[in-house]
Amino acid sequence: MSYGDSTDPSIMDNIYTQIPNKDEICNYLQNGIMLAACAGVTRDVICPEKGVIGSPDSLSDGTWIWHADLSYYIKEYGLKLNEEFIEHMRLNSWQVPKDVNFDFDNIEII
Repeated sequence: MSYGDSTDPSIMDNIYTQIPNKDEICNYLQNGIMLAACAGVTRDVICPEKGVIGSPDSLSDGTWIWHADLSYYIKEYGLKLNEEFIEHMRLNSWQVPKDVNFDFDNIEII
């Protein structure tokens, strides 16, 4: 599974950063609502020798969509996230909302 396109920032330019609230962020991401359960596996794109890290599922909180392996990259490599997304999680008290009405015309993709 490929990620992004040639105009997106490089993952290599956004790793090994200090992540305040890393545990809260990872917990939030891991508890997203399953939008798409996909067959197959994802592998570590930074260090392929680490092998399989998860499945290519998509999760959401109703406002944002992310790949299920996003928390892995935050934990393992200190991947920097969009500040607007972090603020959104903080305003939700680090908890994915339970009652979500998806507005697919206005959802943000990480």
